[in-house]
Amino acid sequence: MANPSTQPPSNAKTTGIIFPRNFVQSSYVLLEVPKCLESYIDRIGEDGELSFQVRGTEKDTAVLCTPTQTFNLQRAHTSNMLLPVAPVIGQRSHDMDMDADLDMAMDSGFDTDADPYDIHGPQSDESPYEKQAILDMLDSVLDLSLIPPRLERLSELLGRSQFEGWNQESQVKGHLYTWNQLQSVIQASDKEILQWLKDRHACLIKGHWRLFKRRFMYDILQDILMTLNVLEMSANAVHGATLCNMIEEEAPGRESGIETWMVEHCLKSFSDDEQSTEPGYYHLSDKKLCTFMGVHLLSTLERGNRWKLEDFVYAWEKSLHGHYQTDLACLAGECVVEADRAPDRNQTIRYIRYFSKSHLPIDPATRFTALFEIKNKWEAQEIRPFLRDLVLDDKKLDVLLIKHARSTKQPNGEVIYSSRIIK
Repeated sequence: MANPSTQPPSNAKTTGIIFPRNFVQSSYVLLEVPKCLESYIDRIGEDGELSFQVRGTEKDTAVLCTPTQTFNLQRAHTSNMLLPVAPVIGQRSHDMDMDADLDMAMDSGFDTDADPYDIHGPQSDESPYEKQAILDMLDSVLDLSLIPPRLERLSELLGRSQFEGWNQESQVKGHLYTWNQLQSVIQASDKEILQWLKDRHACLIKGHWRLFKRRFMYDILQDILMTLNVLEMSANAVHGATLCNMIEEEAPGRESGIETWMVEHCLKSFSDDEQSTEPGYYHLSDKKLCTFMGVHLLSTLERGNRWKLEDFVYAWEKSLHGHYQTDLACLAGECVVEADRAPDRNQTIRYIRYFSKSHLPIDPATRFTALFEIKNKWEAQEIRPFLRDLVLDDKKLDVLLIKHARSTKQPNGEVIYSSRIIK
């Protein structure tokens, strides 16, 4: 008598698994869906339109993008063969061609040519078996992991054809890019690409996305701030039409190359998104203006040169024409502040120079190397802005610092980071 422990329960069902006649290996790919992507699918629901796009060039590692997020797409091999199956639904087969490889299928009484997904076909009830067809034999799955957007290519592409007025258009040699062209080569979601364009005050000109030449945009902003003073108008309540009319009158014949639509673009781009205003009015953002003016002044010096900090702050405040107070926090991730001993050794002189995170490598190890070549020691609030674009949140930023830098806690509680590589 058979051992009862090895026998299936009396109510158990037996499943017949077969290879269909039209079986072709490597026809399917299994995709492991992370929780955040699963929530997106559930949120859109049956009525919404799901959007998934694989983006990048042939030389890039693949990424999968939803409208708002970017996922790294990587093949992960498994130790066991995976056999995805699906129910076979169809009539009892009357074809008695006894192919040896399909004896089980014929004996079980189901149509091996049936579409496994044909849910409208009649179900055979003559067989005691549940019938499953093997769809594929797989030794890997595609693994998805949420990553920061890969936006560095945008600076390269749009930097070649920056806009500085119609008078200079004949000198533009770079390729111009439409939205669809940017989507095809930038490895980021639509939301992330649009945010990058917005943060850099890009403009859609004749169907192509363009960055304004920094010097040209600086000139427009100078006109705006000086005209506000003439009109005795607050930067927190700028009447766009009045301002544009005054600037137009001050530059007859468009000698400056600055047109009304350019002024309007700057007003919109440098407005505070969190402040509501009446229609036709703009609330200019102190952070956006201070950051732009400070970065422009720093970038005007030749590479490697630096300002005395007090001279820089004076020029920075002057560029804002009394509308805002400067704050070095606005330049986090865009500059390095250094302290040198004065010749008489009795005091310390502070300097500032342009050093933007946008010019640093995207590989974490290489970036840390570049940072520690500039400064041997970094305070936590100094180094973190140079790393934030490499990670998704502060927790992962802490992990990155632990991996690539040595931390030392000072008596006052501050943390100083230095290189793990001993030279």
